[in-house]
Amino acid sequence: MRFNTYEFMVARRFLVNGRSQTALIILGIAVGVAVQVFLISLMDGLQRNLIQRTIGSSPHITIAPPLSSPLPLGIGGGAIDDYQKPLKTEESEILSWQRYGDYLGGINEITVAAPMVNGNGYIEKGRSSFPVIIKGITLPEADVIYKFKKNIVNGELRPGGNNVLIGVASSEKSGLKVGDTFYLRNQKGEGDYFSIQGIFDLGASAANNMVVMSLDRARNFLDITGVSAIEIQVDDVFAADSLAENLRGSFSQVKVESWQERNKELLSGLRAQDTSSAMIQFFVLLSITLGIASVLAIIAIQKSRQLGILKAMGTNDKSAARIFIIQGFSMGFAGALVGILLGLGMTEMFMFGTKSSGGPTYELKITLTNILLPAVLAAVSASVAALVPARRAAGLNPMEVIRNG
Repeated sequence: MRFNTYEFMVARRFLVNGRSQTALIILGIAVGVAVQVFLISLMDGLQRNLIQRTIGSSPHITIAPPLSSPLPLGIGGGAIDDYQKPLKTEESEILSWQRYGDYLGGINEITVAAPMVNGNGYIEKGRSSFPVIIKGITLPEADVIYKFKKNIVNGELRPGGNNVLIGVASSEKSGLKVGDTFYLRNQKGEGDYFSIQGIFDLGASAANNMVVMSLDRARNFLDITGVSAIEIQVDDVFAADSLAENLRGSFSQVKVESWQERNKELLSGLRAQDTSSAMIQFFVLLSITLGIASVLAIIAIQKSRQLGILKAMGTNDKSAARIFIIQGFSMGFAGALVGILLGLGMTEMFMFGTKSSGGPTYELKITLTNILLPAVLAAVSASVAALVPARRAAGLNPMEVIRNG
């Protein structure tokens, strides 16, 4: 569609003559775009924060023994662990964990695959005992997943031998501090003395109730021959589910579980957020479209005489229609630019307000897509809305309009 210079001049004159209407519709578009920019940034920020709080310091995929539950038939064809005979001890431990680690290390999507030992125990202090989770790790692999170094609140990250780390919850319940020695008993009733080298805060009550020691010391303390699990971190957290499905086709004697499977309620909530956000955006765009269409339709009626004169002077139907399309796009473009600025201002005010009032500490996710998408949709909607008065303008009979005034 080619536009002539005089079409722009006529469209500009119509907009300037009806400056009050033009200003109001541009303001309406700007408010709509601003709301969408703020809403999308808010939803993305909320989702990012929820996912970070849920899996920020936890594995994306967990490989664990099948325990007493047999795997479904059909899983594990051509598996790398088919060479093993199904030993009874393999039901509660992963014996050939080094072989799994070597295989996982060759997958590009995997950031780290860390062997772990998990068990239950009790911190005994005087006549009191405090239940804890015992976790054996290897460094630096486990630090990629749990970020112990980043979350150490006191002491140092030096587990090894009888030196351990404990979570803040365990520290607060037992009254233990860095440098203290305590007696730890495992679930079999056997125990030993350990020294606290550091205290960490992973932001979750269960994780902060852990006693962390080296992998070999945990295996010895809990009397485990293999490991309890292999925990995996991947580059793209949302690709964890598909990668876990692929791993099930390679591993027949272990369970493979992604974070999505462990957090189905969270994902359901996130999908509901996306749906509600899309509905709000749709109705905002619909209101913009209807508003512009109605304003331009009124302008088409008001300017019928001028259009009739232009058509009598040689302006064809398509040219008359393009005048209104130019008006619609111009108002949409101007409103989108103002809306972007208003939306960015709203996000800044929101983040400043929540920080100053002690509210949520997460930040809104402001990306180029979150900014441009509402603006482009608003400009397109404005142009589409202009088609209604454009068709009316194209159908005007110049002689009737001039004669009837």
